[in-house]
Amino acid sequence: MTDRSGSVKVPGGKLVRVTLAAGARLDGDFFTDGDARDIIASVERIVADAARDLDTILAADSDESTESTESTASVESTDSVDPDAPTVRAVEGWYRETVRRIDDVLGGRLIGANADAIALATLRAAAGDSAVARAFEARHMAQVRRSWQAAQHPYTSTPMRIGADEIEARWASLRPRVVVDRPRMPEEQMALEPQWAWQVAAGLRAPTIRIWDWAAPAVVCGRYQSIEDEVDVAAARARGVHIVRRGTGGGTMFIEPADTITYSLYAPLWFIDGLDAVQAYQLCDAWLLKALVECGVHARYAGLNDIAADPADPARIGGKIGGAAQMRVPARDGGPGCLLHHVTLAYAIDASAMADVLITDPEKMSDKAVKSARRRVEPMTAQTTMTRAQIVATMARVAADFGTRTR
Repeated sequence: MTDRSGSVKVPGGKLVRVTLAAGARLDGDFFTDGDARDIIASVERIVADAARDLDTILAADSDESTESTESTASVESTDSVDPDAPTVRAVEGWYRETVRRIDDVLGGRLIGANADAIALATLRAAAGDSAVARAFEARHMAQVRRSWQAAQHPYTSTPMRIGADEIEARWASLRPRVVVDRPRMPEEQMALEPQWAWQVAAGLRAPTIRIWDWAAPAVVCGRYQSIEDEVDVAAARARGVHIVRRGTGGGTMFIEPADTITYSLYAPLWFIDGLDAVQAYQLCDAWLLKALVECGVHARYAGLNDIAADPADPARIGGKIGGAAQMRVPARDGGPGCLLHHVTLAYAIDASAMADVLITDPEKMSDKAVKSARRRVEPMTAQTTMTRAQIVATMARVAADFGTRTR
């Protein structure tokens, strides 16, 4: 059976993709609140059942069209279908039921994705670019499309959801150790992340900020992404680029050692106690924005997990400097549990190499004013002449001092 795939970009959120073969697979650059493997498996079962139901609806319509003596009666032989046609109404009923079933199991655990996007991705996978699918989207998704148009903007600042005093007090209580680590291969970096997180979770390691130094180029895929849909594997291997997967959600990052700065925060779970997802990201990266300003790089929070340039010239787009991801490790052996928060920043960028290695789903650009993945990245070198080593040194100093005023 040939795989059928459909993807949807949630306006202001993340990409979800549904692939149908013998069953169903859900992937994307969304995040999860804790371990959501069981929830994703339940959604995949619902999607597989729903796809079979939709196939039945579309097959019945095809049979009726075949029996018609008028060629214009065939839904699939025309470029358009009446949005009030019985088949379109049947698809709308299917859609609402699919959304309801998915919502019943999601429980808000997928961050950046929702039941509507998953159901629409299922429709696109099962029905493809059929006239019925187009008619349904024209009828039922008009309101969503208006919101997509409203989201056609450059990166906009996310308002602060946590006060400066609370940020400072929490960091003063955390007092993390700062480590500028030696160069490590991508595979070792991926293994080290959960290892240090589990150590903090068990109380065997103090809160730590680790600033990475990469020993080889890499493509790092998010936990819930499909590697074959995100990476040109042959091109990556030809360039000597390692392909690895991290334990957190989010999107694919292209790494070249001299052009990339990555840091991780390993903090006890009490550090983010009582905070929602947006507040937790803002708390963890508050010191970083201060460090970037000291380096001459003006940045802001954008969306849930992006850090974007904040250019003085309003005519400039202000592209993405970096992206963050998080995972929570439960308490163990009497320890406090751990929040692992890591960020990859673009110091410089080889846009040609990135374009050769990464596969960009056009749907990802559907709610962006800038339709090129290359142009959406604005490295630090666009704003500063400091070397990578100087920026790392500044980050380490600011991280060590952050929150000390209240101590």
